[in-house]
Amino acid sequence: MKVFIYRENNIVHVGSVTPDLDIEEVGSMVVPTDIHFWIVNRSELPNEPQESWELSDDGVITINQDKLTQIKRERMPTLSPMDFEIKLVDAGLYDQVQGLIQSDIKLKIAYNRATFFSRTAPFIDQARIALGLTDEQVDEMWTS
Repeated sequence: MKVFIYRENNIVHVGSVTPDLDIEEVGSMVVPTDIHFWIVNRSELPNEPQESWELSDDGVITINQDKLTQIKRERMPTLSPMDFEIKLVDAGLYDQVQGLIQSDIKLKIAYNRATFFSRTAPFIDQARIALGLTDEQVDEMWTS
């Protein structure tokens, strides 16, 4: 199946039509007149989330690895406080985090009042920096 792709405002768009319609004709009606579009086979589109796609001026789709990593982090499951603490224990970080939250009242409140923990929450990033961990180390702990 053929689709048309185009870039508008740094977002890659994909359009398709039913088999009885001409894709070139529909593409020229749908895509703004000052924007070029390409016709490609749907099977040639990347499997990565469309938000991570970038479209070059010659119609080649590449993946922005930074965007892809961020999307993957946003899609990581939230953890209950119990699950989060078990992951900290398994990673050998429980005592360090307890010490960290004792030294910062705002972190302590955020930690103790949380009903869930999200990988992309500011608290997680603050703790990661304070503990000298890389994003990849936290990702590994989160998904293990």
